[in-house]
Amino acid sequence: MKKYERKFARLPIREARASLHVQPNKWDIKDAVKEDPENCAYARCLRRTLECQHVFVFKTVAYIETLDEKGRPVMQRYIVRHYAREYLLRFDGGEKVEPGGFVFHAPNRSRTLNYKVEHYRGRPRSPHARLTGETVQPKSYSLRNGKGQVHFSGLGVITKSERPISR
Repeated sequence: MKKYERKFARLPIREARASLHVQPNKWDIKDAVKEDPENCAYARCLRRTLECQHVFVFKTVAYIETLDEKGRPVMQRYIVRHYAREYLLRFDGGEKVEPGGFVFHAPNRSRTLNYKVEHYRGRPRSPHARLTGETVQPKSYSLRNGKGQVHFSGLGVITKSERPISR
């Protein structure tokens, strides 16, 4: 398999290896900007606690700048789970939110970028998806050949008095 180099904000991306606890305080929330992945309460909290320059928190994924084992900056990719996402959506929706602690999780194997690329490329393709430069005429089928969808037409609504009596 071909190895791809992934970058975000000009830094290489690495899947997070451990979960990260995030606890925005009232000053993070007060100074946060709605619908801004770089200045939301989570991003401000992480920038303050980890002393990093780049933090991007989206609805389902977060990219946080950290240092690798050799001291080089990398973007760690975390998964934002539903309870943290709900907090984020409430804040973006204009609701008042209180300080609270949340966990950004390391992605499990099926949520890593490498896994997605492997399985996306390995799945069978539809013959209709190929671009050949020719126009494809749809096949016409007879009414009862078992292909296509079932359509009901001309049926009226059954009222209570018209329903058959079951015994």
